[in-house]
Amino acid sequence: MRHFLLTLLFLCSACVISIGSANAGQSMVLGVDREDIYGPLLKNKRVGLMVNQSSINKDGRHTIDKLLSEQDKFGFTVTTLFSVEHGIRGKADAGLGDDNHLDKQSGLPIISLYGRDEDGRARAHPTEAQLANIDVVIYDLQDVGVRYFTYTLSLHHMLESLQASQKKLMVFDRPNPLGNHVYGPILEEKNMSGIGMHPIPMVHGLTSGEFARMIVGEGWLTHFDDSSWQAFGIPAYQLPPQDLVVISMANYTHDMPYSLPVRPSPNLRSDLAIQLYPSLGLFEATSVNMGRGSDHPFEQLGFPSHQFYVNTCYQVDINQQKTGWPHAGKQVCGENLSKTDISQIKPTVRYFVDWWFKFKAAGYPMVIPAAQEAKYLDYQEAFFLLRPLWLAKLTGASNLVALMNEASERKLSVDETVSFLESHWQPDVERYLQLREKYKIYP
Repeated sequence: MRHFLLTLLFLCSACVISIGSANAGQSMVLGVDREDIYGPLLKNKRVGLMVNQSSINKDGRHTIDKLLSEQDKFGFTVTTLFSVEHGIRGKADAGLGDDNHLDKQSGLPIISLYGRDEDGRARAHPTEAQLANIDVVIYDLQDVGVRYFTYTLSLHHMLESLQASQKKLMVFDRPNPLGNHVYGPILEEKNMSGIGMHPIPMVHGLTSGEFARMIVGEGWLTHFDDSSWQAFGIPAYQLPPQDLVVISMANYTHDMPYSLPVRPSPNLRSDLAIQLYPSLGLFEATSVNMGRGSDHPFEQLGFPSHQFYVNTCYQVDINQQKTGWPHAGKQVCGENLSKTDISQIKPTVRYFVDWWFKFKAAGYPMVIPAAQEAKYLDYQEAFFLLRPLWLAKLTGASNLVALMNEASERKLSVDETVSFLESHWQPDVERYLQLREKYKIYP
């Protein structure tokens, strides 16, 4: 009976495979630990794994090793590994990733989906040749629920390649540590980039499985075009719903606290950093260091002037200059947020607004002129906002600077400015929340 049920579910539209529901008295079960569900579905399949260091099960066993041990039992073959930003073992910094090579532990070939190959081709989309010995790709990456965290972009690109090659995707679902939060502007089409492609808020409140269902259900694949939504909804360019299967978690709810057992990326080293990430990530567009190159990334903020001292000064690693971050090798001063009560943290634009006010009060020019933005590191101690175009990509909205200037003209306080900004994007967020309900798997 169970085999019949699983076969029927595999043929359904945008399948969510789940047996068991959320019960307060039971432990949450990851998708990777539901081999009784996914195993029969993989029979006679050639399998690719899209994994990294976060791809472990309840016992700390890597998905690669777990799936290899299950091949004989369920009659499938793992043929290929795909790596994303930070690499298959997650040791690379932001903007870096694996080159194609063999995984030393399993002997399986690794295909990098990040950066460019030796011929200059963007690796984001696996080619037809790279998918030739694969029937289904399993996506098992730990996301953090923020639009500019790049794993969901890798998911999007994989879906496009699978659609073009008539292959299938299976998602081993994992918790979203920010799953109970939805916050920020909806991405505008003109702000599409390598850190955002979908018309969703900055903090989207979805698990990876729910996100995949939304992309497929809404027809959001772009037919290999990362610059426009012209292909949205065109059936010829969309993955058939039956080619997506989500192995859902059992006993999970969006408001369930979840401490990640492994860093999802090298700079998100603690639960606190993950909770602060959507708020402090906006400082990537500014001259304020957000802890990158220190022992506490995304837990502190600093600028190379003692006038901004609140409770800390710290040194920024000189190697940060390799990836284009300001103040490499310098001491910066500002505020350490490590004592913040994590239970009280919510995504907010308040930190950004507060430092805008600090720079304005200190007499700094606020926004770099457009002609100088391309060489922003030359002006890293001269302006607050060094990369306005990057800020638009991070937030998804092009009007944030104009709104900040309007708030200044109206002499609004920090709190009033935050409310003013939020009021401009909240109507769009309310519409998104209705869309989110359509694709939620968990309460």
